[in-house]
Amino acid sequence: MARGITMGSFALDDVDRRILKEIIREGGVNLSDIASAIGVSKSTVHNRLKRMRDNNYLMGFFPLINSASLNRQVTAISLIRAKHGPEYAEELGKEIARIKGTWGVYFVMGQQDFVVLIRARSRNELSRIVNRLAKLKGVERSNTIMVLDILKEDPREAIRLD
Repeated sequence: MARGITMGSFALDDVDRRILKEIIREGGVNLSDIASAIGVSKSTVHNRLKRMRDNNYLMGFFPLINSASLNRQVTAISLIRAKHGPEYAEELGKEIARIKGTWGVYFVMGQQDFVVLIRARSRNELSRIVNRLAKLKGVERSNTIMVLDILKEDPREAIRLD
C-alpha cells in the first residue's frame, strides 16, 4: 500500500511526493522534465498538481531568488515579549504580520512570545520597522538582532518531504 500524507480527506501518495520532491530539487515546474525524471506522463504531473492546488495542499510556486541580489540587504531577527491578555497571540501576531518588511512571524514558547524575521533595504528602514514593532499596543518589549552574514538560507529545507 502506498505511504501517504493525509490532510482532511485529501491524501498525498508516493507519486505526489515524487512530483513535489522534483519541483523542490529543480526549483521549477517543467511538466516534461518532472514527468521524465519520475517516470510518469506529463498529463499525470499536470493532473496531480491541479488536484494538490484544488485541495489547498499546494498554494502556488514562487521563484527562489538569491537574497544577495535583492535590494533588501539588511536581515534581522526580532524577539518580542507580549503583554498577555485574551487572544493576544492571534491579535498581536496579525498586527506584526502587517508590517512591511516582516516575512516570518512565529508564535513561540519560552521567554519570548514571537520571533519575527525582517528584511530591510537599509539600517534606517530596519530602524523604522523595529520602532513600529515596539510601538504596537500588545508589545511589552523587543530585542532585535541584526544578521551580519547569511551562512545558509534555503526555504526548500522548510518544506522538504523526506
